[in-house]
Amino acid sequence: MKSISSNIDAYDIAQQVRQERQVHKGSFLLLEGLTDIRRFEKFVDKDKNQTINCFGRENLIGAIELLYDEAFPGALGLADADFDRVNNSLKEHEGIIYSDSHDFDMDCAATTCLQAYLNETGDVEKCEAIGTTEVIRQMIAERVKPLSVLRLVNVTQQFRYNLQWLDHDKFIIGNQLDQDVLINEVSQGAFAQNKPVLTMLVSQHSAIDYDLAQITCGHDFYACLGLALRQQLGARKIPQSWRREVEMHFRLAFNDVHFAETNLLKRILEWERENKPYIILAARFRAA
Repeated sequence: MKSISSNIDAYDIAQQVRQERQVHKGSFLLLEGLTDIRRFEKFVDKDKNQTINCFGRENLIGAIELLYDEAFPGALGLADADFDRVNNSLKEHEGIIYSDSHDFDMDCAATTCLQAYLNETGDVEKCEAIGTTEVIRQMIAERVKPLSVLRLVNVTQQFRYNLQWLDHDKFIIGNQLDQDVLINEVSQGAFAQNKPVLTMLVSQHSAIDYDLAQITCGHDFYACLGLALRQQLGARKIPQSWRREVEMHFRLAFNDVHFAETNLLKRILEWERENKPYIILAARFRAA
């Protein structure tokens, strides 16, 4: 049975914002879903701003376009770039701030929050044997590259593979991602006939020197990071290293210092200056 949220579209989100304007005279921050709300709400002024769950990226983009077309003031959306920069299809809009990398998960992983997280969960000697935090970040992104390009191909070729609930443990074995196992895992049922084409495309695109920051999905990065923390980078137990656990604790560790390291802080402040008197961020960021 489909959830109620699956029936919500951009028009519903825009109408919700219009209705809530009757009682809330401040700004509206539109976010893709609950994980972004949990990540960013700690940085906003909850008296002057109201956060809206858009239940998806397309709803967010569509709602902002509708609101700006009617000159509705004080609404800002934060959206993942996904593969749009790679495909040269990013829909730039004055009311939308996109992630600098593939998604906001990867933007957070690009800050010193990764080092803080490894300090708590990793083994110092094992991590230092690999190298700096940047080397570790690059290593994880390289490891999941076959999956990253599979996701890219799935979008560009409109294959419609369901890649939402992949079990990374099945195809990331030891310190390597097994491409053949990955393709077998997704090529089930009606998709089996596409397996030769998918294998060829993934191999071809894996050889391309893509910007890993733009093609790496944050969910894959954190899943692989969790697996690496079991042995290569630490000695975490399996339940401690599940993707959802890694993501949750990373969100908890992500603080003002890390937020200030992203371009997101600067760009929201710029939006506030251009859209006075509407305020998104807590006063402590403007004081800084």
